Amino acid sequence: MSFIRVLICQDCQSTEVLPDYAGDPAGDEALIYATGKHVYPNGEKHFGRLYGKIEEEKWKNREVRDEVLRRIWQQEGHTGFEPWVYNTFETLKADAMQCWTSRLRPETCSDYRSESKRLLPPTAEARKAEGMGKYKASSRHTQYLCSYCPINSVVEQKERDRRGLYK
Repeated sequence: MSFIRVLICQDCQSTEVLPDYAGDPAGDEALIYATGKHVYPNGEKHFGRLYGKIEEEKWKNREVRDEVLRRIWQQEGHTGFEPWVYNTFETLKADAMQCWTSRLRPETCSDYRSESKRLLPPTAEARKAEGMGKYKASSRHTQYLCSYCPINSVVEQKERDRRGLYK
């Protein structure tokens, strides 16, 4: 039987799944990497909590996972978004990482914010059945898988530099 741990960041309102670890905390590379991302620009660390020993097989069941996350966030004093929102965010991050990794982790991407990376609701068949046209998102509200990719931070940094915000 294998277990997982769930890292909750109270500042980001994020949930990360980590593999189980039973050794010296100083050698817990997964936890060190995960918590290393949760810092403010001034270097101050975010607040979070690690929940452990959750059976991986149970976690794979969506209803069980949603209930565990609901209870964790309730215990943390957060009553905001439902667990499915956090699950969606984690899925988008995983999909973006898979895309980036499949391209051998480039520093730039020729497909960045292309039409193929646009996120659209899966309503094409239902819209057609109701006699409605294709879904059209306004350019202000268009979302891309690229927003969850490491390349996005590179693009944002280049744009800020171009605008002179680092001077």
